[in-house]
Amino acid sequence: MNNTKLKIISFLVLIVTIFSVQMWLKITVSNTFFFWTINYILIYFIIQFTVRQKKIITKNYLSYTDFSVINIYFSWLLFNTIRGGIIAENYWEWKQLINGVQSLTLPIFVYIFSIPFYINKVLNYWFKYALIIFLLLLPFLGSGAYHFYLGPVFVVGCFLPIVPKKWKFILGLLLITMLCIDLSARSQVIKSAIVLLVAIGIFFQKFISEKLIKLAHWICYISPIVLLFLGILGTFNIFQDLVSNRGEYIETKIVDGQVVEEDLSADTRTFIYKEVIESALKHDYIFWGRTPARGNDSMTFGTYGAEILKTGKYERHSNELCHTNVFTWLGLIGVILYSLIYLRSSYLAVYQSNNIYIKFLGCFIAFRWAYGWIEDQNRFDIMNIALWMMIAMGLSKQFRIMNNRQFQTWLINIFKF
Repeated sequence: MNNTKLKIISFLVLIVTIFSVQMWLKITVSNTFFFWTINYILIYFIIQFTVRQKKIITKNYLSYTDFSVINIYFSWLLFNTIRGGIIAENYWEWKQLINGVQSLTLPIFVYIFSIPFYINKVLNYWFKYALIIFLLLLPFLGSGAYHFYLGPVFVVGCFLPIVPKKWKFILGLLLITMLCIDLSARSQVIKSAIVLLVAIGIFFQKFISEKLIKLAHWICYISPIVLLFLGILGTFNIFQDLVSNRGEYIETKIVDGQVVEEDLSADTRTFIYKEVIESALKHDYIFWGRTPARGNDSMTFGTYGAEILKTGKYERHSNELCHTNVFTWLGLIGVILYSLIYLRSSYLAVYQSNNIYIKFLGCFIAFRWAYGWIEDQNRFDIMNIALWMMIAMGLSKQFRIMNNRQFQTWLINIFKF
């Protein structure tokens, strides 16, 4: 890829970063059409890159990474996109199809970010400009939405012990700010805490055995599956168990000049699972999905679509939980394929990496899969792009064959402007 195209991709990622927090900004920076246009231009450039690289036999960087699972996933996505175009009945369902497809296309970033040179240049450009823009947007941005803008900080923050000294302070300050500034923003707090935990693990790597890393990796995959089945069977519901602490964890904050109390133990997830599962059973799309053009039946949130937009369908197109959206749109087959991408990336990172840093990153990738059952909504934004950066690094043989010193050199080069 020539430098011009790489700069265009880096610039588009920066623009997507700004658009990522529009719904939380007190000012309007774009409309939906322009936002989608930028997203699809970025997708086009990555497709162009992928096709071009496959044609180059002697310099085929893609041969370093096995994309078979991702290729199968995209075949399934294409099939369901065509189905969505067939069953879409009105303007809003076509709009949902366009929005859903771009969200489900996020794994496409693996094709480019599996190459260390390209991800280095994109991150270099991002850190050069995005943090300055963040400071300018700060007066207009709600404190609970910082993580939707600072996705790449989570990527590099995992390696806090080996970044340059000045950036240790900057990244550490950003992570601690996200950890403490708004406790009601539970996703922001949890992700920041886990990143800092990974960084601490790397700092004390001499005292942490590979067996412990492997154990943490598998706990992230096994525990959500067990908890999901226990919840479906009605044996144990972790979300309702948290509600037993109602009133014990209250945060008081000021919103629009008024004092507001928020219960941090509130259950905001059980009813979503109930609606998603009951909808799939009722309409018989458990395995195949309802396509990205449709959502799950929802009496809680479906009034807007049915009565305000006049669709007559009480549906919610997208929920806060990543995997429930994949299930609704692409069915159980889609969830399995989507999950296999995470699993293969984290497994290769933990079991077949020549450096300790990618091993720790593999645990964080596994955590993000587990967290997808709680949040990590499918949106074409910088937070999810950053997630797929990490997944690409785990899949990439070029990253995994690096020794510790080579990886440190790669990381330091991000901050050489």
